[in-house]
Amino acid sequence: MVIIKAVWWRQTCLTLFLFLVALFFSFVGKFGPLVSWVGTVLMAAVSLLSLLDQIFEWSRLKIDQNGFWLRGWFRNQRIPHHEIKGFKMVEFAGKKLLAVELIASAYDSRKIPHQPIPFPCSFGRSVEEVCEIVQSKIDRTPKPKKTK
Repeated sequence: MVIIKAVWWRQTCLTLFLFLVALFFSFVGKFGPLVSWVGTVLMAAVSLLSLLDQIFEWSRLKIDQNGFWLRGWFRNQRIPHHEIKGFKMVEFAGKKLLAVELIASAYDSRKIPHQPIPFPCSFGRSVEEVCEIVQSKIDRTPKPKKTK
């Protein structure tokens, strides 16, 4: 089993930044107390969620015998090994992204267009590094069919 998670220093910097923005809102009186309180509570909550994400590793890519499991704040996707054709890098808005190509029947069963599915991030690592890891972890061994 391989788990690709966010680089600790990058996640820590994001959490610290969000906390500092929450402090900024708590001391700003120019916009009025209501805006200051709303900004403070909102940014403190996001900062707490970021800290909890770092502690409990909610956002990560797990690769095990069942397949690939991409978890994030807004996306949770499981892809079994037998549905994966391969991985490749695609460019979107001038940024390289890792994308998974599925076999034709997997696109049809999921009712999605026949195009690679991009991963939202590479967890602070280079896309090339993550692409090498995921390519090497595709399990191509045949599995026994389950009988009912």
